[in-house]
Amino acid sequence: MSQATRMPRPNLEHGEISTYDMGRALRRGWWMPLVLALVGGLLGWAGSVAVGTSYTSTASGVVVADGGTDATEALAGENLAKSRAVTFSSISENSSTASAVIERMHLDTTPEAVLQNVKTSVPTDTSEVRVAATAGSPEAARDLADAWVDELSKQVGELESTTQGEGVKVQMAKVGEAYTPQNPSSVSPSLLISVGALLGLLAGILMAIAREHRSTRAVHSVPGTTQAA
Repeated sequence: MSQATRMPRPNLEHGEISTYDMGRALRRGWWMPLVLALVGGLLGWAGSVAVGTSYTSTASGVVVADGGTDATEALAGENLAKSRAVTFSSISENSSTASAVIERMHLDTTPEAVLQNVKTSVPTDTSEVRVAATAGSPEAARDLADAWVDELSKQVGELESTTQGEGVKVQMAKVGEAYTPQNPSSVSPSLLISVGALLGLLAGILMAIAREHRSTRAVHSVPGTTQAA
């Protein structure tokens, strides 16, 4: 009498599963990774639609302090310009600057909304005020960055004209024009779709293995039963 061939059994006491059972799980539940990969890809596509495509352009202005001709006065003027740059970056992020830009560009939005799309920074140990503007098209991002620096320079001029006396004169000069971005600054839709599909695939594989593991434990928990090939 021939003895039934027994398949490898997992170490159920430690919750382990063999390579054989993993392969069989994928053969039996092959549809799970495929379905979840499709669902993940669709979710990634939906996320890309919700986020939208955005572009970012940068424009800069340099703060200049004209304090004198000798070395001591020049150094004092340079330090003053750096200090003023930090102050002007704060002015760049207030609603008055945003309102001026909205009026200049005839935008149908609010200062609060447009401020969310503009970030102002001052690179370390410089007198540069850098404005990064984000919009739905390359041209809109470029125009917003340019307009922002222009309006900020005007506000700086008005502020300094009312506060400075006979001492050091401070002004902000725009450096060139903002560039037209060629690539989106937002995450590309293809990347979101790929990541979603990959995560769905991995989740499907884990679900198929877990399903097979539960089935295997149930079979071996019944005394006298053998696992079918």
